[in-house]
Amino acid sequence: MNIVLWADLQCPFCLVGEENLKNAIQELGLEDQINMDIKSYEIHRPEDGEGDHSLIQIFQEKDGFTYDEALAQAAWIDQMAKEEADLDIDFAKARESTDLDAHRLFKFAMDQDPKKAMYLRDLLHQAYFAKQKVLADRNTLLELAKEADLDVNLARQMLESNLYIREIRNDEMEFEALNAQSVPYFIVGHEVVPEHLTKEEMKKVLLRNLKQEKETE
Repeated sequence: MNIVLWADLQCPFCLVGEENLKNAIQELGLEDQINMDIKSYEIHRPEDGEGDHSLIQIFQEKDGFTYDEALAQAAWIDQMAKEEADLDIDFAKARESTDLDAHRLFKFAMDQDPKKAMYLRDLLHQAYFAKQKVLADRNTLLELAKEADLDVNLARQMLESNLYIREIRNDEMEFEALNAQSVPYFIVGHEVVPEHLTKEEMKKVLLRNLKQEKETE
Protein backbone atom coordinates (compact mmCIF):
# COMPACT_ATOMS: atom_id res chain seq x y z
CA MET A 1 0.00 0.00 0.00
CA ASN A 2 1.22 3.47 -0.84
CA ILE A 3 1.32 6.30 1.69
CA VAL A 4 2.13 9.87 0.72
CA LEU A 5 2.88 12.41 3.43
CA TRP A 6 3.46 16.16 3.14
CA ALA A 7 5.19 17.57 6.19
CA ASP A 8 7.47 20.29 7.46
CA LEU A 9 10.42 19.52 9.71
CA GLN A 10 9.53 22.31 12.18
CA CYS A 11 5.82 21.56 12.53
CA PRO A 12 4.98 19.85 15.85
CA PHE A 13 1.77 18.36 14.48
CA CYS A 14 3.76 16.87 11.59
CA LEU A 15 6.22 15.41 14.10
CA VAL A 16 3.44 13.80 16.14
CA GLY A 17 1.64 12.57 13.03
CA GLU A 18 4.81 11.04 11.60
CA GLU A 19 5.68 9.36 14.89
CA ASN A 20 2.21 7.91 15.30
CA LEU A 21 2.20 6.65 11.71
CA LYS A 22 5.61 5.03 12.16
CA ASN A 23 4.60 3.37 15.42
CA ALA A 24 1.25 2.21 14.02
CA ILE A 25 3.01 0.56 11.07
CA GLN A 26 5.54 -1.11 13.38
CA GLU A 27 2.96 -2.37 15.88
CA LEU A 28 0.84 -3.83 13.09
CA GLY A 29 3.90 -5.44 11.52
CA LEU A 30 3.26 -3.76 8.18
CA GLU A 31 6.76 -2.54 7.37
CA ASP A 32 7.06 -4.80 4.32
CA GLN A 33 3.62 -3.84 3.01
CA ILE A 34 4.01 -0.05 2.98
CA ASN A 35 5.62 2.18 0.37
CA MET A 36 6.22 5.58 1.97
CA ASP A 37 6.73 8.79 0.03
CA ILE A 38 7.56 11.77 2.27
CA LYS A 39 7.17 15.10 0.49
CA SER A 40 8.31 18.53 1.61
CA TYR A 41 6.20 21.52 2.53
CA GLU A 42 8.00 24.43 4.18
CA ILE A 43 5.77 26.52 6.44
CA HIS A 44 8.39 29.05 7.59
CA ARG A 45 7.69 32.71 6.77
CA PRO A 46 10.66 35.04 6.15
CA GLU A 47 9.31 37.52 8.69
CA ASP A 48 9.67 34.88 11.41
CA GLY A 49 13.44 35.29 11.33
CA GLU A 50 16.30 32.87 10.91
CA GLY A 51 16.59 31.43 14.38
CA ASP A 52 16.81 34.84 16.02
CA HIS A 53 13.12 35.01 17.03
CA SER A 54 11.78 32.83 19.82
CA LEU A 55 8.65 30.79 19.18
CA ILE A 56 7.00 32.83 21.91
CA GLN A 57 7.73 36.00 19.96
CA ILE A 58 6.50 34.41 16.73
CA PHE A 59 3.26 33.35 18.40
CA GLN A 60 2.73 36.90 19.59
CA GLU A 61 3.44 38.48 16.21
CA LYS A 62 1.82 35.84 14.01
CA ASP A 63 -1.24 34.90 16.06
CA GLY A 64 -1.74 37.97 18.20
CA PHE A 65 -1.17 36.08 21.46
CA THR A 66 -0.18 37.80 24.66
CA TYR A 67 3.07 36.61 26.22
CA ASP A 68 1.19 34.38 28.69
CA GLU A 69 -1.05 33.00 25.94
CA ALA A 70 2.02 32.19 23.84
CA LEU A 71 3.61 30.34 26.75
CA ALA A 72 0.38 28.41 27.31
CA GLN A 73 0.19 27.48 23.63
CA ALA A 74 3.76 26.16 23.64
CA ALA A 75 3.07 24.21 26.84
CA TRP A 76 -0.08 22.72 25.27
CA ILE A 77 1.95 21.59 22.24
CA ASP A 78 4.56 19.98 24.52
CA GLN A 79 1.78 18.16 26.39
CA MET A 80 0.12 17.05 23.15
CA ALA A 81 3.40 15.59 21.86
CA LYS A 82 3.95 13.72 25.13
CA GLU A 83 0.41 12.39 25.51
CA GLU A 84 -0.16 11.44 21.88
CA ALA A 85 3.28 10.20 20.83
CA ASP A 86 5.40 9.97 24.02
CA LEU A 87 7.73 12.66 22.67
CA ASP A 88 9.67 15.05 24.90
CA ILE A 89 9.96 18.45 23.27
CA ASP A 90 10.43 22.02 24.47
CA PHE A 91 8.63 24.01 21.80
CA ALA A 92 8.90 27.37 23.55
CA LYS A 93 12.68 27.25 23.13
CA ALA A 94 12.66 26.13 19.48
CA ARG A 95 14.45 28.50 17.10
CA GLU A 96 12.53 28.61 13.84
CA SER A 97 14.30 29.38 10.58
CA THR A 98 14.02 28.40 6.96
CA ASP A 99 14.42 24.64 6.78
CA LEU A 100 14.79 24.41 3.00
CA ASP A 101 18.34 23.05 3.34
CA ALA A 102 17.15 20.49 5.88
CA HIS A 103 14.49 19.29 3.44
CA ARG A 104 17.16 19.15 0.73
CA LEU A 105 19.44 17.13 2.98
CA PHE A 106 16.67 14.63 3.66
CA LYS A 107 16.00 14.19 -0.07
CA PHE A 108 19.73 13.77 -0.68
CA ALA A 109 19.85 11.12 2.05
CA MET A 110 16.87 9.28 0.55
CA ASP A 111 18.78 8.99 -2.71
CA GLN A 112 21.84 7.70 -0.85
CA ASP A 113 20.29 5.27 1.64
CA PRO A 114 16.60 5.35 2.73
CA LYS A 115 17.31 3.78 6.14
CA LYS A 116 19.97 6.37 6.92
CA ALA A 117 17.59 9.05 5.63
CA MET A 118 14.89 8.07 8.11
CA TYR A 119 17.44 8.12 10.92
CA LEU A 120 18.55 11.56 9.73
CA ARG A 121 14.92 12.71 9.81
CA ASP A 122 14.69 11.66 13.46
CA LEU A 123 17.92 13.56 14.17
CA LEU A 124 16.58 16.69 12.46
CA HIS A 125 13.44 16.53 14.57
CA GLN A 126 15.45 16.05 17.77
CA ALA A 127 17.78 18.89 16.89
CA TYR A 128 14.95 21.36 16.38
CA PHE A 129 12.37 20.31 18.95
CA ALA A 130 14.58 19.17 21.83
CA LYS A 131 18.03 20.70 21.36
CA GLN A 132 17.17 24.22 20.11
CA LYS A 133 19.29 23.85 16.96
CA VAL A 134 18.69 26.09 13.95
CA LEU A 135 17.93 24.04 10.86
CA ALA A 136 19.17 26.79 8.55
CA ASP A 137 22.67 26.33 10.00
CA ARG A 138 24.61 24.23 7.50
CA ASN A 139 27.22 23.28 10.09
CA THR A 140 24.44 21.77 12.18
CA LEU A 141 23.10 19.92 9.15
CA LEU A 142 26.52 18.51 8.32
CA GLU A 143 26.99 17.36 11.90
CA LEU A 144 23.68 15.52 11.68
CA ALA A 145 24.65 14.05 8.31
CA LYS A 146 27.81 12.70 9.90
CA GLU A 147 25.84 11.24 12.82
CA ALA A 148 23.56 9.52 10.30
CA ASP A 149 26.65 8.01 8.64
CA LEU A 150 26.15 9.88 5.38
CA ASP A 151 29.01 11.04 3.18
CA VAL A 152 29.64 14.50 4.64
CA ASN A 153 31.68 15.73 1.69
CA LEU A 154 28.90 14.83 -0.72
CA ALA A 155 26.36 16.42 1.61
CA ARG A 156 28.40 19.62 1.74
CA GLN A 157 28.68 19.73 -2.04
CA MET A 158 24.94 19.24 -2.34
CA LEU A 159 24.17 22.06 0.11
CA GLU A 160 26.47 24.39 -1.79
CA SER A 161 24.56 23.66 -5.00
CA ASN A 162 20.92 24.12 -6.01
CA LEU A 163 20.18 20.40 -5.99
CA TYR A 164 16.73 19.31 -4.75
CA ILE A 165 15.24 22.81 -4.66
CA ARG A 166 13.16 22.07 -7.74
CA GLU A 167 11.95 18.79 -6.23
CA ILE A 168 10.84 20.56 -3.05
CA ARG A 169 9.00 23.27 -4.98
CA ASN A 170 7.31 20.54 -7.02
CA ASP A 171 6.19 18.87 -3.77
CA GLU A 172 4.70 22.18 -2.63
CA MET A 173 2.93 22.80 -5.94
CA GLU A 174 1.47 19.29 -5.83
CA PHE A 175 0.23 19.97 -2.30
CA GLU A 176 -1.43 23.20 -3.36
CA ALA A 177 -2.98 21.53 -6.42
CA LEU A 178 -4.78 19.19 -4.01
CA ASN A 179 -6.31 22.24 -2.30
CA ALA A 180 -4.73 21.02 0.92
CA GLN A 181 -4.86 23.55 3.73
CA SER A 182 -2.25 22.47 6.24
CA VAL A 183 0.37 19.89 7.11
CA PRO A 184 0.63 17.10 7.99
CA TYR A 185 -1.38 15.81 5.05
CA PHE A 186 -1.54 12.09 4.40
CA ILE A 187 -2.86 10.02 1.55
CA VAL A 188 -3.14 6.45 2.88
CA GLY A 189 -4.05 4.16 0.03
CA HIS A 190 -6.93 6.11 -1.49
CA GLU A 191 -7.97 7.87 1.73
CA VAL A 192 -7.05 11.47 2.49
CA VAL A 193 -6.14 12.24 6.10
CA PRO A 194 -5.71 16.03 6.32
CA GLU A 195 -4.41 16.15 9.90
CA HIS A 196 -2.34 14.29 12.44
CA LEU A 197 -3.99 11.32 14.12
CA THR A 198 -3.33 9.35 17.27
CA LYS A 199 -1.55 6.03 16.86
CA GLU A 200 -4.76 4.08 17.41
CA GLU A 201 -6.66 6.21 14.90
CA MET A 202 -3.89 5.69 12.37
CA LYS A 203 -4.00 1.94 12.91
CA LYS A 204 -7.68 1.96 11.95
CA VAL A 205 -6.92 3.95 8.80
CA LEU A 206 -4.12 1.56 7.82
CA LEU A 207 -6.19 -1.58 8.37
CA ARG A 208 -9.22 -0.14 6.59
CA ASN A 209 -7.21 0.73 3.51
CA LEU A 210 -5.25 -2.50 3.47
CA LYS A 211 -8.55 -4.37 3.51
CA GLN A 212 -9.84 -2.28 0.60
CA GLU A 213 -6.65 -2.88 -1.39
CA LYS A 214 -6.92 -6.66 -0.91
CA GLU A 215 -10.58 -6.62 -1.93
CA THR A 216 -9.74 -4.89 -5.21
CA GLU A 217 -6.82 -7.15 -6.13
